[in-house]
Amino acid sequence: MSKPLLLWVDCTAGLPDAELRVQSAAVFEVVHVRGVAQAATEIARLKPHALCFDFDYPDQAGLRAMQVIKQAHARLPILMLTLDHSETLAVWAFRARVWNYLVKPVSTAELFENLNALANLGHRASPPRVAQMLKVPVPSGLPVQPIPTEVARLQPALHYVTRRYHERISASAAARLCGLTRFDFSRKFRAAFRTTFRDYLLRVRIMEARRMLTEGRVSVTGVAYSVGFNDGSHFACMFKRLTGVLPSEYRAVDPSVEVESPGTGRVTDPGLRRRASDGAISSVNVS
Repeated sequence: MSKPLLLWVDCTAGLPDAELRVQSAAVFEVVHVRGVAQAATEIARLKPHALCFDFDYPDQAGLRAMQVIKQAHARLPILMLTLDHSETLAVWAFRARVWNYLVKPVSTAELFENLNALANLGHRASPPRVAQMLKVPVPSGLPVQPIPTEVARLQPALHYVTRRYHERISASAAARLCGLTRFDFSRKFRAAFRTTFRDYLLRVRIMEARRMLTEGRVSVTGVAYSVGFNDGSHFACMFKRLTGVLPSEYRAVDPSVEVESPGTGRVTDPGLRRRASDGAISSVNVS
């Protein structure tokens, strides 16, 4: 029996990674197309058994285009791959009748479990039952259009920081994930985000520290270790550098304690103090 046909729709904007597509060839005959526009034509021509939409970080335009294809071919199952580990996106995919949603990196076992299930759907004598299609708006928090190529190339490093900021992280490891040398990575990162990778990592750690300090469940020292610092004094120094206040002052609830926030004078209300310090740390936006 011949293999069922899988149309692989490559919607990635960053460094191409064909590993999952190559592995899929063990179960399917795989036809690769670049972008959603070409996919619509190939679906009509090839009549595939299933589709795989491979995203890195999806944008609204890409998801809408995928949704249009699903509405036009309701019986065609769609497997969605993405680097974006978002509960909102996962819920949207379910409501939009995506057959399954997998977050990369995908283990070999999980990939083949899904591929074999898709192949069995393709070999059915009758097409699978189709649930009623719903008009589901795409998540508003996603980029409207694909992110620039120079930024997409660095997305694996940003994803790495998001998942591992509490561990020891090196620019060399981040560079390897992006398929770049340490020198090229540093140059491209500064050009794309107007900051160094080291400063970006520091800001991510301090942002998380602010959240933990606001919750008040962990000591200042515990917060320092939880966000990747090995020394409480260094943590306090870096925290004040970015927010204008010490960690203990940031979390203080006594309104009589005055804390100077950079560029805003002296602030006594703790809530106002936190809002005033936000501006000092949120000036770099890499989302």
